[in-house]
Amino acid sequence: MNADSADISPAASAPQASQPSQPGVSPLAAIMAMADPMRFAVLKELADGSYPPVIQLAKKLGCHPDQMGRHLQRMKKAGLLIRVRPTGDPDMRSKHYQIPSQYRQTLPDGVRVLDYGTVVLRFEPGK
Repeated sequence: MNADSADISPAASAPQASQPSQPGVSPLAAIMAMADPMRFAVLKELADGSYPPVIQLAKKLGCHPDQMGRHLQRMKKAGLLIRVRPTGDPDMRSKHYQIPSQYRQTLPDGVRVLDYGTVVLRFEPGK
């Protein structure tokens, strides 16, 4: 499996989080949200449960912060991400997004799996 692919077939403790607006993830909405290479890269980056500030995520992935914000909003609307507020964050203006813990898991061999029910992504370590 190469770095830009994942098996597609809807799981860390998190800071305070707003609940997803819908109980499940629509397969069509999930696939449409994942179809953009930058949004796919975001999922891969956040598959470990991290929730960096939008500006830091944008810089790491080589995307303008405003565009990254639009990508994250689209993914949140599709139910793939939630917005979180880290406890003790001194900058209340910064925005953070995370993949909900119920969709994330790490297998013993280090493979990170995002299981949204009807859509499953597997990210091989180091790829």
